[in-house]
Amino acid sequence: MMNSLSLLVAILVSLQCTFEASAQDDRNGLNNNLQPNVVPSTPRRRSRNVVHIREAPPSSLQLEPGTRLVLKCEVLGRPSPTVQWMKNGEPVVDYEEETNDILPAHPSSAANLISQLIVNSAVSGDVFTCVATSGGKQDSASTTVYTAEGNDEENLLTLQKLFRLPAKPMITTYFSDVFQNIGTDIILPCRVDSFTKAQIFWQDRNENVIYGNSRMRVLPSGDLLLTSLRWSDMGNFTCIAKNMYGKDVITTFVYPVKVA
Repeated sequence: MMNSLSLLVAILVSLQCTFEASAQDDRNGLNNNLQPNVVPSTPRRRSRNVVHIREAPPSSLQLEPGTRLVLKCEVLGRPSPTVQWMKNGEPVVDYEEETNDILPAHPSSAANLISQLIVNSAVSGDVFTCVATSGGKQDSASTTVYTAEGNDEENLLTLQKLFRLPAKPMITTYFSDVFQNIGTDIILPCRVDSFTKAQIFWQDRNENVIYGNSRMRVLPSGDLLLTSLRWSDMGNFTCIAKNMYGKDVITTFVYPVKVA
């Protein structure tokens, strides 16, 4: 965690642009006279948006009969990035409409996002693309999936067998680390793919289940809403997804940034 934190701190520093200063000349040359009641302006630090896929899925994979693939896309962005998966250039719909609503990222945020796509079936040559977006900028990476050729009846039996397989839930979208200004509201995503209905709950930095907290609320999507971020909120928040076959657990390190 400390290596990841150090890396993100270094990246945040690198995302800051150099100070801009301006000087004003009169027609006869530089005017060095101090003017009364004038306070020198403080140079403004400007930040720039950036998005970068740190870990892309392989460029090609083989989907064996009766199995499934998990395509992982790890993205660093400022502000916090989002990921959309495409199949042959068309959006892949993973979730119901009411649970696929991620609120816009706060402009002060920077985050490392993990997004995983589960591929249950494909036609040989299908191309799946991770499209990462942050602040109007994009980065993308594609994977071509190949399958063994078979007749329609064999393919149907394989698909039916696959969907009958019990499986524990998988958390498919989450931040591993996120930085954001103190006093702002922040949403920590926790999107889940589950064979059966899954229970989703969060633990705070003290490993207490979040329930009945006026500042922290688990949304219907499974995401965690933290309002009025405080310095004392710094630490790991844990999302746990459980169904009758098992559970999946992720942690998000939250770093509240002090505003100068």
